[in-house]
Amino acid sequence: IVESVGEGVTELKPGDKVLPIFTGECGQCRHCKSEESNMCDLLRINTDRGTMLNDGKTRFSKDGKPIYHFLGTSTFSEYTVVHSGCVAKINPDAPLDKVCVLSCGISTGMGATLNVAKPKKGMSVAVFGLGAVGLAAAEGARIAGASRIIGIDLNASRSNEAKKFGVTEFVNPKDH
Repeated sequence: IVESVGEGVTELKPGDKVLPIFTGECGQCRHCKSEESNMCDLLRINTDRGTMLNDGKTRFSKDGKPIYHFLGTSTFSEYTVVHSGCVAKINPDAPLDKVCVLSCGISTGMGATLNVAKPKKGMSVAVFGLGAVGLAAAEGARIAGASRIIGIDLNASRSNEAKKFGVTEFVNPKDH
């Protein structure tokens, strides 16, 4: 939940519900304006940056030493400071305990399937790993109309859950 906004931020206000996204979007660069990429020139994943863009400083410290921002979001904390392009505003009625998984695992898996792999109706798709990202990739394949969705995972207990997300066949490599 947005607690406060910085100077020049007009698209967000205190009280807005948002999801952090570490592949941010400035909305202005060629990538943000393209339907083929979301690798923003300004806010793309940069593990070396660790500071805010406007002044090159961190917003966190401990014992006088800076704590650097991780992937531009620093979400392993109770509060964080992010560029406004690194959050997505969500429905104010959305239950936070349910939608919290959408900002990373679900959008990554489903986005990889629907926006990058782009399977056609009737195709076969293989998904390696059936954690949150893999399940979302399987769901994306189901939405796209894949006829066979083969889920591959070393953890056999994921088989039944994976079927709820469209997986039609399960393979545990340990069995082969």
